[in-house]
Amino acid sequence: MTPTTYYIALIAKSFGLERRNKRLADASSEMGLLREAEYQLGKLLWEKIEGIDELSVEYWNLRKYVKEHHSHTEIMHELNDRLSVLHETRAEILNEGSTHQEELAQQRADLLLKLEEMAHKRDSLVRRAKDIRRIHEGHLTKIEVLERDGHHTDEVTAVKNDIEALKEEFRSLKQQRTEIAEELEKGDHALDEIDGKLQQIKQEKRDRAAIVFQEIGGINRQLSDIRSEIGNCEMQIRHLQASVGRYISRYYKRQPRCGEVAQHQRAMVEVMRLLRISIAMNHKLSDFK
Repeated sequence: MTPTTYYIALIAKSFGLERRNKRLADASSEMGLLREAEYQLGKLLWEKIEGIDELSVEYWNLRKYVKEHHSHTEIMHELNDRLSVLHETRAEILNEGSTHQEELAQQRADLLLKLEEMAHKRDSLVRRAKDIRRIHEGHLTKIEVLERDGHHTDEVTAVKNDIEALKEEFRSLKQQRTEIAEELEKGDHALDEIDGKLQQIKQEKRDRAAIVFQEIGGINRQLSDIRSEIGNCEMQIRHLQASVGRYISRYYKRQPRCGEVAQHQRAMVEVMRLLRISIAMNHKLSDFK
């Protein structure tokens, strides 16, 4: 707001056109601009104010907080670098393979294939044994019928010979089935042993990864604390720089040292002066206390 618009608004107010809410909104918006300008001016000039006694507290506190901020930032970068290395290490541990592990995995695959073949062979033997039982039952019925007729003696003898051959084959099948069952049992035990070794290798990798993960957790907690410290430093720095900018802009013309420090920022200081005047006029028009 300029003096001209202020007097126009003042005349309008005398006629009952106050627009109080607009004046307060304008003042609030201008105050936000002024506060940001104070911060930016202080940010630009604070390193030059060492000789201004009235700002010595702000200057030395800024030196302290800027140094702390720099130190915390370096630590944070170091921790982030360490964190990246640990994440890579953990991934490598979980994904790494060893010759022994690969050999065990191959042994397991070969053993599973062998056990599957033996299981198929066992199933074939069982099916053949069932067929022999049916054939044996058929032969017995045939002998019963032939002997009842009292004839076909040679044929009965031939069938009995077939039955003996079937019995011999059945005994052989039974023996083979027993041997395969034993082999399957041994294979299952060997498979369990290989699985146990593989599980042990995986557990060792998980244990190693867990140790790294614990270290990752510790670094994350440190980073959280460091970020909090950095945030506090930044808040203090902003507050102090705003105080510096506020002081210099107010005493730019009244204190030579301030004028000297801010001589290259005259335009910003002038804008801040006009903002203060506008805020005051808006407050006055809105009867702000």
